[in-house]
Amino acid sequence: MSIRLEYIVCNKKGDELKRFDIKSEAEAYDSVICAAEDISLLIEPLQKKLALTDEQIYAVSEYLAFQSDEVKLALKQIKKPKSSPITKETPEIIETEISTTQKPAKKK
Repeated sequence: MSIRLEYIVCNKKGDELKRFDIKSEAEAYDSVICAAEDISLLIEPLQKKLALTDEQIYAVSEYLAFQSDEVKLALKQIKKPKSSPITKETPEIIETEISTTQKPAKKK
């Protein structure tokens, strides 16, 4: 007789995603899945505007999470302004700012 120990990674809904024999591999995969779920929360505000399904949002989120090294490199290139008007309603704000051309105020 033998004993086999398996590590099962599940999503927040409890659905089984993958099985592992090695704990460290299961934990690494779990961290990527958790990141994907967090990324999907960032993408959700675009769901109606881009007509995305929940599955599409999660697929993009999972892809970005598994490509984390490349995503980090890409994001490091961003130079943030001193005062950022970006909030949770970012898509609407950005759209408004792009469509409106403002002239800079004259200094006295």
